[in-house]
Amino acid sequence: MEEKITGLCPHCGKPLEIPGGLDRFSCLYCGARMSPGELLPREIQAPQAAQDAYQRLRLGLPGSVTGYLGVFRHLTKQEYPRRYGQYLEENRDLFQCLASAAQDPGALARLAENLVQALGRWSAQAKTRLTGQDALLDEAKYTICLLLVPALRAECGAAGEAFCRALREAWLKAYPKKPFQLTTYPEIVAGFRQKKLCFITTAACTYLGKGDRCPELTAFRRFRDGYLANQPQGPERIRQYYAMAPGIVLAIDLADRPEEVYPALWAKYLSPCYAALTQGNPEKCLALYTAMVAELAGRYQRICKN
Repeated sequence: MEEKITGLCPHCGKPLEIPGGLDRFSCLYCGARMSPGELLPREIQAPQAAQDAYQRLRLGLPGSVTGYLGVFRHLTKQEYPRRYGQYLEENRDLFQCLASAAQDPGALARLAENLVQALGRWSAQAKTRLTGQDALLDEAKYTICLLLVPALRAECGAAGEAFCRALREAWLKAYPKKPFQLTTYPEIVAGFRQKKLCFITTAACTYLGKGDRCPELTAFRRFRDGYLANQPQGPERIRQYYAMAPGIVLAIDLADRPEEVYPALWAKYLSPCYAALTQGNPEKCLALYTAMVAELAGRYQRICKN
């Protein structure tokens, strides 16, 4: 009689029995692919309540991302708190299962891996000619960063922190070119405060170690309040800029690589802009700055369309 190998699926916790000669196989319950060495011993099976919580989260977490896409389109001081509150209210019961699921050693890491895998399958199936898989994964990343992670960190204590760290690790392993930072709701809301500043320029200068009263920022503010404000469309351009700039900065800081983006913006646009101002050429500065905002709006277009 052929030898059987028994154990628990490391992804869903269900008991499995497989032929001893297989190198790879699929779980009969959740479909996850694995090798025999990945099976967990039966004796560490978690309490039933933890298993039930795990199953509910495994099935429900993907929808807490894919059901709330487009959050960056509403990343404004007025809309974001309302959308976050609605999201938290609609998913609170699901998120409260996390502490119970965490009683099973390794469950949070498995849930994180399962969520990333589920989002990969979803993006492959949902892609269209106009919206490719890469764009859908970006949308999922923004929802994770701006809704899921802040909600879990606010509601789920230590289990929420552990899951968020595991989720970021699993995501970066699968999509290393799509990083995101672990943030909180208060940190995101704080990004909308300081409206008097030139958001993108200030962020770049701050990242590069330049103070709030540095010559560059002083020159840019004079340019904004003087030359640009007195142009025929100047006030409207300033208003539009302030509507989109905080979201762009949040996108760079939370869901991109600021260590690469800000130095590149400085070299390509902001340093030449400052040079144009010192040479008495505000027209050139305006053209460069307009080109920079257009490029950033295109790159982060999901956050700029209201």
